[in-house]
Amino acid sequence: MANQIQKVTYEGFLADDPEMRFTPNGKNVTNFRIGSNRQYKDSAGTVVKETTWLKITAWGKLAEIVNQYCGKGSWVIVEGYLRTGEGGNPAVYELKSGGFGASYEVTANAVRILKGKENAAVKTGEAESEEEVPW
Repeated sequence: MANQIQKVTYEGFLADDPEMRFTPNGKNVTNFRIGSNRQYKDSAGTVVKETTWLKITAWGKLAEIVNQYCGKGSWVIVEGYLRTGEGGNPAVYELKSGGFGASYEVTANAVRILKGKENAAVKTGEAESEEEVPW
């Protein structure tokens, strides 16, 4: 059976500085979280604001670019695919404010940097693969 389309595109702001590390075989990987805000009115007319958080993993050259040009508060668009935890489900956790939340993880195929680090000496751009850096 052929693969089905598995694509996620998400826009948001980095919650913290990205963290780059290396696997035991020397491949670089950068992890970061982005939050995306949504606002709507409920049935009572009250404005409800919610933030959805995603954990993002970038590999290879893309990992280097994100680590170098993004920091806490950077504004990005991430394209990739959802990864599930053990059992095929997202990680579920209890919120400090009560109730529960779920954490989804995305493996990035591309990251478009709309607003990078303040002191980055490069214009914002996009990296679509480990080998291709278009700026």
